[in-house]
Amino acid sequence: MKRGASVKHEMNNELILERKMLLFHQVLKLDYTKCIGCGICESICPEEAVKHVPATAKDGRLVKKPLVDFEPTQCTFCGECIVLCPTNALKLKENGEEKIPVVDAEAFPVLLKDVTVDMGKCDPVCSLSCEKECPTKAVNVTTEKRRDVIEKILDVKVDREKCIFCGRCESLCTRSAFHVKKPIYGTVRLDSSLCPKGCRICVDVCPSKAISPRQDEKPSVFEEFCIYCGACQTSCPENAVVVWRTGVLHSEVKSGAWITALEKLTSSDSMFKKFSATSAKKSREAVSTIER
Repeated sequence: MKRGASVKHEMNNELILERKMLLFHQVLKLDYTKCIGCGICESICPEEAVKHVPATAKDGRLVKKPLVDFEPTQCTFCGECIVLCPTNALKLKENGEEKIPVVDAEAFPVLLKDVTVDMGKCDPVCSLSCEKECPTKAVNVTTEKRRDVIEKILDVKVDREKCIFCGRCESLCTRSAFHVKKPIYGTVRLDSSLCPKGCRICVDVCPSKAISPRQDEKPSVFEEFCIYCGACQTSCPENAVVVWRTGVLHSEVKSGAWITALEKLTSSDSMFKKFSATSAKKSREAVSTIER
């Protein structure tokens, strides 16, 4: 894709890159309210157009969360960052329509992520924990009340633009009404012996609230809620947290660009060396993994 003149500006909690060509007008938007500075986009960008903006902390607490910045002269508006952004912070429009060029060109897959709700199992006895505990406020429950007492759950909607597929709703639902398919899986390790007393930076930055302080004030990881974004790792001043992404669930694709991005995404640690990919043809799904 030929590069045209790109401009960058910020407004209303957004970073905007804009490029006008002869036949199309492209606009890439980064929502600062959703960005967690996890560094995934920076690590996989083929043009090194994304730069990490470190977090600011004071007395062990997050003052300003980490973010990313874009270099307009290097960005080619390919959309790889959009596919892999774990918090849906990036959007690209071409001539007013949402596009992901690298997916349209079949050079990148679509990540397979989903959340479903079995309304037949929903019951007010659950105390609406799915809605109350959702870290991104993606779950909205409509109820029928009588004298301020919930008698019936009428509907449960999940906003896909807000959902980060952390699985908290599924884990906390006492009626087993939720089923969440996570697109990325892996392992996270936190060595609390390295944590300074009172430090909660990782707790503050975690988008899925998978890290919380124990009684001794040291942080602890609840891995069932982890989305393996790596924001905790990039923000930890003591290198006490390590995140390994070991697999990605995605639509079937055969592409050198995807293999290159996947190796960057999952090979952040030297322990993971070997790339392998398998596909389930009936469902048109593929699981790409890194093995030791």
